Amino acid sequence: MSGLIEFERKFFAGIDFGQVNDWTPIAVIERIKPVVRPNVWPAQLADARAEAKATPTKLDLVHLERIPLGTLYPAQARHIAGLLKSPVLDGVTAYADITGVGRGPYDMLKELKVRNLHGITITGSRGAAKRHPDGWSVGKAELVNAIQIEMQTGRLRIATQLELFSVLERELMEFRAKINDHGHMTFNAREGQNDDLVLSVGYAVFGALLPTPVTSIDLRMPA
Repeated sequence: MSGLIEFERKFFAGIDFGQVNDWTPIAVIERIKPVVRPNVWPAQLADARAEAKATPTKLDLVHLERIPLGTLYPAQARHIAGLLKSPVLDGVTAYADITGVGRGPYDMLKELKVRNLHGITITGSRGAAKRHPDGWSVGKAELVNAIQIEMQTGRLRIATQLELFSVLERELMEFRAKINDHGHMTFNAREGQNDDLVLSVGYAVFGALLPTPVTSIDLRMPA
């Protein structure tokens, strides 16, 4: 590395709340993003920006778990809040499904003072995600496509030593596109199969790929 850039590390969590007899999975991705070093001389700024742009961002799946079946939502919320507030995940941004049963446990996380929490409403539409007061509306196809693209380009890296690695791998293989009676394409797991891990990873990837809001302006000018 030239010394002109450094790597910003930030965590993104995805939570897919399950129904009473379903799992609730939690996925955590660490985004490793190249950024210009703050002490770069103005004369080097153009080269530093070019290097940061040319260096790929990596998304590492570092945590994947399923909360045991039968765990009541208050206990799920406490477990998730404890994980998100742990020092190792300092500054984590979380995205949780609020499409169906997720609204209740999502509100519980809010009551437990979980910060940087955003809701995800899954739709059957295609195209760009839409912002709303509680978070985002996004099509399931977009979530799954993002995982596939990031994996195929090598940007999304999934550690094979994760306990649920083989289960996630199987879910990804079982995902199917289908044309419904209205002529719309839907994306779901094959009948009898689960897609909860895929969705939790999809929420985390979605968050990691969102543009970073501008909070300051770099006024350094190239010499």
